[in-house]
Amino acid sequence: MIVQVDPGSPVPVFEQLREQVERLVASGALAPGSRLPTIRHLAADLGLARGTVQRVYDELARDGWVRTAGRHGTVVAERLPAPPDADALPRAADRLALVARQLKLDPRDVHAALDAALARTGGAPA
Repeated sequence: MIVQVDPGSPVPVFEQLREQVERLVASGALAPGSRLPTIRHLAADLGLARGTVQRVYDELARDGWVRTAGRHGTVVAERLPAPPDADALPRAADRLALVARQLKLDPRDVHAALDAALARTGGAPA
């Protein structure tokens, strides 16, 4: 599982991590039954407190994205929550716009960065 957090972002690291895991599951990049890294391992890799990762995993489990499997760790749920509502993309765009505005970024640079990110992740041609 490849996730990253940016401690300098105005978006809390908890939200960054949660949203990334949800997207990986929703996109199928993490298939049902896939094991997630242990809390200790992921916290160490990302430089986060274990409690932060625990909270993310707990909320993902509460919302049906993952399930805890005792000694076998945390795995992607077999039956996922309903697909995102129609407002999911506009809300994500609003968050991106807010971050860009807070960082006083030029809108052209934001568009270029988004296009590059989409190209890197296979979401759109470069």
